[in-house]
Amino acid sequence: MTFQETGTLGVSPPPTVVFRGDIDQGEAALATSIDAVALDPWQEPGIPLEDQYRSWKQRIKAPYDKHEVDAYTRTRVILMNGLENGAWNFAHHFARSTDDPEIKSLLARTRMVEQQQQTTINWLNPADQTVLETTIAYEQVAIDLTAYFARNEPDPYVREAFNFGLLEDFDHLYRYSELLDYLEGKEADTILQGRTEIFPGRPTSEHHNDPEVRLLRHYEKNRALPLSKLHTLTLLCGEQQTYNYYKEHGPEYGNRRARELYGEIGEVEEEHVSFYESLLDPTETLLQRQVQHQLMEVYNYQHCYAHETDPRIRLIWDEFLHMELEHLQLWGRMLAKYEGIEPEALFGDQLTVEFRFEENKGYIRKVLKQQTDLRQLDGQWVPKEDLPGDWPSHRYKQLVNADGIPSEEIVDLQASRQDPPERPGDELLARARDVALRIRA
Repeated sequence: MTFQETGTLGVSPPPTVVFRGDIDQGEAALATSIDAVALDPWQEPGIPLEDQYRSWKQRIKAPYDKHEVDAYTRTRVILMNGLENGAWNFAHHFARSTDDPEIKSLLARTRMVEQQQQTTINWLNPADQTVLETTIAYEQVAIDLTAYFARNEPDPYVREAFNFGLLEDFDHLYRYSELLDYLEGKEADTILQGRTEIFPGRPTSEHHNDPEVRLLRHYEKNRALPLSKLHTLTLLCGEQQTYNYYKEHGPEYGNRRARELYGEIGEVEEEHVSFYESLLDPTETLLQRQVQHQLMEVYNYQHCYAHETDPRIRLIWDEFLHMELEHLQLWGRMLAKYEGIEPEALFGDQLTVEFRFEENKGYIRKVLKQQTDLRQLDGQWVPKEDLPGDWPSHRYKQLVNADGIPSEEIVDLQASRQDPPERPGDELLARARDVALRIRA
């Protein structure tokens, strides 16, 4: 996705990024620009707001078949559910922070549509898809979304933040894959369908930080490109949904190892929410942020529609895209009326959507090779051997890991199994386990 430039790149203050090796920032050339779709989001016809409400029967659709669904159809469902939840939640926050009757009224009306859309999307998940199977797909969303954004992010500081988070989600996928094998005797690749590799990343035991350490330098709203803003908000909403899902469903397990692993990784997701939200410029007004949420939804519904392989679900993306175009234009007019700012001045007058869920294996391998040992310090990234002795996260890790580390214990448990069952794909998990054990040694 590219916009007409409305300013220069900007993170304030100027970042210091330790970036070693040569990850090709020309990776953006790998993006499938041939599939790019350009539109004027401020003029493209939408569905009138009064025609957007749906009956109970209209909004509840038949779920997909988990045995037949394409892996990236499942990731699109998860992503858009998270973005609708994010927009709904922000609209309630906005409503609690304004007493303007016109703004509160439009918030209520568009928010009702957002929650109906979210119901339609979330109910596409089938009842026979287990929590762990869905969890594997959540991590696939995080990995392939973050990797693509990092490959195409114009701001070098924001890009390094994405790379850092990428290696943590990549490791989460491996730990949950071990749990899926242990509890349900299933191979995670039946869900991933070979698109996303199962391999250790930066070990989860190393993800636990003093809360303040996770905070980053925010972009400057008048200097950052719109693409950086939309990348950041999209990832933030995705991570917020993942946090909610793990904290809601982790306690449903009777198995202690599962409960502990969801507890451990769930806390990392809280750190990720803090991490990505700290990139947002706090001087952006609530009205500006509301427009940004709507533009984020248009951007993401457009690529879902463009690349969906299930014709029934593609119709949903098409309908919701045109609903969100109307929302965007209504809120753009509110921005012009109340703040005297035309939305094109903040976000550009042309939207070109190039994102798609696709394999990012080569890029992820490069980041793994060059950045696994980086750690966060004072809003930048440094090799772990250069950390000071009083780095606050040293003490925090000692505290939370004092009685055992669930993400390591599941690996040890699997490695010690006698005569484990052999199924197609088991060699992938065995290879990953061997690497995880060698890294720790």
